[in-house]
Amino acid sequence: MKTLVTKRLILRNLTFSDVEDFYNYAKKPNIGPSAGWKPHQSIEESMRIIRMMITENEVWGITLKEVDRVIGTIGLHVRNFDNAMLNQKEIGYVIDDTYWGQGLMVEAVEAVLRYAFIDLELDKVLCGHSTANLQSKRVVEKTNFIYTHKEFRDHYDGTQIEIIMYELTKDMYLGGTNDKSKTEIRL
Repeated sequence: MKTLVTKRLILRNLTFSDVEDFYNYAKKPNIGPSAGWKPHQSIEESMRIIRMMITENEVWGITLKEVDRVIGTIGLHVRNFDNAMLNQKEIGYVIDDTYWGQGLMVEAVEAVLRYAFIDLELDKVLCGHSTANLQSKRVVEKTNFIYTHKEFRDHYDGTQIEIIMYELTKDMYLGGTNDKSKTEIRL
């Protein structure tokens, strides 16, 4: 997996040494629930999740350029799609609330979209957020995703939550307003 570098961020492979940073934001009560997962209860739980993300090939740790400390994660995930003929993935992301409202996640999403469409040659990237997750809604709006539908997904507490779904096709991306020149990709 490639390291992605933006103006303020480095998106890199996660390592086991990132577990403490990951746990520090994953345990917060306002982080996981809006994304559909419960706050982490222990550093051991965070270690299990990091181990899973390390084996999944396209999950990056988000770090600030100045400090190599994980402040979030972003990844491209395979889902069961209605149209299995399309080469597509779903983007998912989370960032420590200390960094909300600074445009960092928009920057990270733009870098991953460039990688998805240019390097992986995906046809489509999907994105979804719960109706209550206004921060994620702003990221989706700023990165030019188009609303497609609503669906319900299982929540960690056994309930169903409404998810607003969006998509961005390669054609829309290449013809759109995303500034693709601000991301450096390293092998």
